[in-house]
Amino acid sequence: MAVERQPNTGEIEDVICRLKDVIAVSAVADAAGQLQEIHVLTGSSRSPKQVVRDVESALMARLHVSVDHKIISIAQVDDGSARYDQTRLKFSDVSISLNGTGTEFTVRLSKDSQTYAGTATGFSSRSAQMKCIATATLRAIEDCGRNGVQLTLDDVSEVSVGDRKVALVLVSMVGDRGDDVLTGSAVIKQDLWKGVVNATLDAVNRRLCAIRDS
Repeated sequence: MAVERQPNTGEIEDVICRLKDVIAVSAVADAAGQLQEIHVLTGSSRSPKQVVRDVESALMARLHVSVDHKIISIAQVDDGSARYDQTRLKFSDVSISLNGTGTEFTVRLSKDSQTYAGTATGFSSRSAQMKCIATATLRAIEDCGRNGVQLTLDDVSEVSVGDRKVALVLVSMVGDRGDDVLTGSAVIKQDLWKGVVNATLDAVNRRLCAIRDS
């Protein structure tokens, strides 16, 4: 009867390294090749229990290896992810209204139980809607204040990546530290407007968090 080959530590480390937020891995085996310890260094966006479950599931799915959670130790470094998630602006909703000059789009963002709104007016074509939504998002960000920067929409487009639609946004930022160009992207699922808002936030959120922290 053939004996099933035991994966080596290199194969185990390779699987774990592919998991979200994992920075480094060290797997230790005894002289017989039996796994004794797994040490994992990760970022701070996931709890240690989540990481341990991910390790167990990944090793079982990829290598058919069952490990005792007690041999898995997790060390985390503060990469700013938790703080970033708490301070970033998030999509709330988009509304439209008709006026004498065209269609007015209002984007609302939320942070810390507060809501911030921005508006922009344009035509009803798909490309015009995308520009209005992105511009209104930037104005909602400005409504939040305390950033000390001026944000201007350079361009927004919709591209195909495989069988997915993706919103791409290009934003110019002018502040005390000079000018910069920011880019953001988001997959358009069922809602074009939400995709554009998320792409705009992707372009500016982390940079604004860095400015506030400096």
